[in-house]
Amino acid sequence: MGRQRADLASRRAVVDALRWNGKRAELVVLRAERGGGKSTLAAKVAGELTQAGFGVLEISGTGPREGWDLFGVHSVLTAVRKSFELMDADPRLAEAIELVSRLCTPESYASPARKTSLLTALTTLFGRLGSGRPLGVLIDDADRIPRSVPLLAAVRRAGHHVVATATGDSDGSEKWRLCDFADRVIDLSPLPAEESEQLLRQIGAVPLDGRTREALRDALQSWYGNPGTLVTTVAELLRRDRLAIAGGRWCLRDPGRAIALPPGHVLTAAVARHGESGTKIVLLAASEAGLTAGDVPVLAEAMGGTAAEYGTVADRLVADGVLRYSGTGRLTCCCPALATFVAERAGSAAAERMHAAIAGRSAATDISAAAHIAAAGRFMPVRPELAGPVREAALRVAPEDRRRTVAYRYAAWWHGGDGVDGSRLRSEMVSALVHTGDYERLGGFVAEAVHRANGLVAADERAGLAVAAALAAVHTGRPVEEPVRKAVAYGDAAISPLTLADRWLVGAPVSPEEIAAAFAPRASNGAVGRVRRERRSGANAAEALAYRDPVPALRAALGPEYRAPTSGFLAHQHRVVEGYASGDWCGALSAARELEFTYGAGEHALACSRLLAAEMCGRRGESRQAKAWLDAAAPSVLPATRAWVATGLRYLDGDAESALAEGWRWYTLHPQTIDEPGLARLLVRLASIAVESDRRRSAGRALAEINHHATTQPGRFSEAALLVRGLINDDATALRAAERLVRSRGDRPDLVALRRHLSRIEGQPCPATFRRSITEVERPDDATGSEAPPSAHFARLSPVERRILDLIRDDKTNRQIALHLRVSAKTVEKHLTRLFAKAGCRTRHGLAMSGLGAGPESIGA
Repeated sequence: MGRQRADLASRRAVVDALRWNGKRAELVVLRAERGGGKSTLAAKVAGELTQAGFGVLEISGTGPREGWDLFGVHSVLTAVRKSFELMDADPRLAEAIELVSRLCTPESYASPARKTSLLTALTTLFGRLGSGRPLGVLIDDADRIPRSVPLLAAVRRAGHHVVATATGDSDGSEKWRLCDFADRVIDLSPLPAEESEQLLRQIGAVPLDGRTREALRDALQSWYGNPGTLVTTVAELLRRDRLAIAGGRWCLRDPGRAIALPPGHVLTAAVARHGESGTKIVLLAASEAGLTAGDVPVLAEAMGGTAAEYGTVADRLVADGVLRYSGTGRLTCCCPALATFVAERAGSAAAERMHAAIAGRSAATDISAAAHIAAAGRFMPVRPELAGPVREAALRVAPEDRRRTVAYRYAAWWHGGDGVDGSRLRSEMVSALVHTGDYERLGGFVAEAVHRANGLVAADERAGLAVAAALAAVHTGRPVEEPVRKAVAYGDAAISPLTLADRWLVGAPVSPEEIAAAFAPRASNGAVGRVRRERRSGANAAEALAYRDPVPALRAALGPEYRAPTSGFLAHQHRVVEGYASGDWCGALSAARELEFTYGAGEHALACSRLLAAEMCGRRGESRQAKAWLDAAAPSVLPATRAWVATGLRYLDGDAESALAEGWRWYTLHPQTIDEPGLARLLVRLASIAVESDRRRSAGRALAEINHHATTQPGRFSEAALLVRGLINDDATALRAAERLVRSRGDRPDLVALRRHLSRIEGQPCPATFRRSITEVERPDDATGSEAPPSAHFARLSPVERRILDLIRDDKTNRQIALHLRVSAKTVEKHLTRLFAKAGCRTRHGLAMSGLGAGPESIGA
């Protein structure tokens, strides 16, 4: 036959390819990996055929049958009897069923003549099915039937259309015979990314957080497009209580913990088939050091096996798709989630002990041996002669491979820390950890180094270790242990890193100047590395510190050697603050959700995160979620910021008068709050609301209060004074001066809003760069369960509605819009009513900020 082959990924395209018009009957084989969704697609095709008025017979290749039933006749009879009442069958169908049932015996299969009679009877049976209308026969898992081709031939002779599914990775030759017999073969590729996202949304009523989906993608890699794997992995996370709802999304309870494949997955089953040796090979192949073909005989010797045994297992794991073999001889694990599954079952430090066993049997100068020494870490006995070769190997590691650098530096210190180079090796290890952003491990290493030195640290090393200990405390939220404090303390500084860390941990205010004074002079001569002051490019350091994010100030003090934390509560807090300022609100909200389940996040950090999350949700039109975040924030933390958020939410509800009253009531009670960023934001918001609602007296009062604060607290209040003066007087010069200040601190929400006001005053369209609102509901890859992404909303708008929305975004009145479109004002009002309904808001302000449009209108709103 002239077979056609197609490789399709989109499930809609597959259904279209399988659709039948009832005319030309074919045998189509749908082939997919296990869990690829072929059975679901077959069921969908069956449903469409039924709706189109065709008869459908669904046969399962995995149904109960005797071992001698090579043609799967029992499965056919079961399907026919189940569908008997639904078939427009020949009146003689019952006779045909009886004949096939009588001939289906072990004796028939043993005799060529009787076997031929059985096949003839099957052909007759299928011929009497659906005699009144076209019939489609669906055989799921046809390759599980030992001799499926004779069965399919009987169906084809009867003139029916056949769709058969087969597993792409099944053993045996029946799959290949089946495909050779087919008219068309469709290979089902992994799901495209967008269809994987759609599948995840269907798993539960609550959508997954964006970072949770990223974690799934990273863990499953190529298996992320396998529907069965995706669904069962999420189900396993739910079963193990690894997922919880925060901010209206499913989030990982412990974001830093790796995701494992579920038990019973095809990959885990393949590893289990090869026993303990298979587990060990996969475990090493998935580790940082990896495994080469040359390491396999050494591993076998270390584990008490034979090279032939371990080599055969490695080959079979490659054949099963568990391992990949590169041209350089390196074996790697196909899927991080499989590596996690194997590591969890192997137990703590199992891989490190095997690396130590391999390293002990290899030459220290061998590059592969150095990798195993580094991976073994403290689980290898101290051998001072190894420190030099491992340190030299560390210099050959790519600069961007920070984790491997840390492993090599630690191994060099482990083996040489007691020698003459111990101080240098310790300093290099501290620098590597700071440069990697692994502050959890940094704190552990400082404690280990002090313990190894019996608490006796040389005077010239104390400053560097004190900086390292303080950095670990600030980033992990855990105080410096007393033995470490005694060993690294020194008394020649007005403010030391340790005292500053203590103040930070109890929630006391800390300034960028104090951080620079405590860290920079000591870091420049200590373990952290050379300091080069850098200019802050995001939210300024003082404002970030007020929101419990010390990263900008530390980056300025410590220079390029410092790296923001990659895990832990402070990593999430930094992403919230930085994401808000930069306009990455999807990422910032995701970080806020993760922070809810992260150890070490104190009341102050959580309150900051929740207030900013409330502001972002409110600006995106998610008022219910915004109020939930606001209610969860501790009332005593950042009271001015809380008032700023609450006032904005009240205004977004369409009640400007109440918003102004609430804001001024709070300000009257707390005029001297130390929450400077929040106070400046609140006064700017009050002025902005007053200007927009034509309450000039209230706007003038806000400007007077801002000017009063600017005399004692310049900086943010000076910027606010320029901004509000420009708003009240429609003064483009003042707004441009404010714009330069806003741009210097990298606050995109304020910058976008300010540019919109400038465009209104100058009568020029807002530049395209700023027309993209940072308050759009969410990107298409992070759609919510209740609101569609902006592109989906926009697709439902008529051309007139789109134009009206653009004009609203340009601050045009109803009368101006009517003149521009040459329609009546009443027609504009009708269109606006429909737009409000689609956006789920009640005000023009809310409409401009919704997923239907762009851009906030209020400065600092």
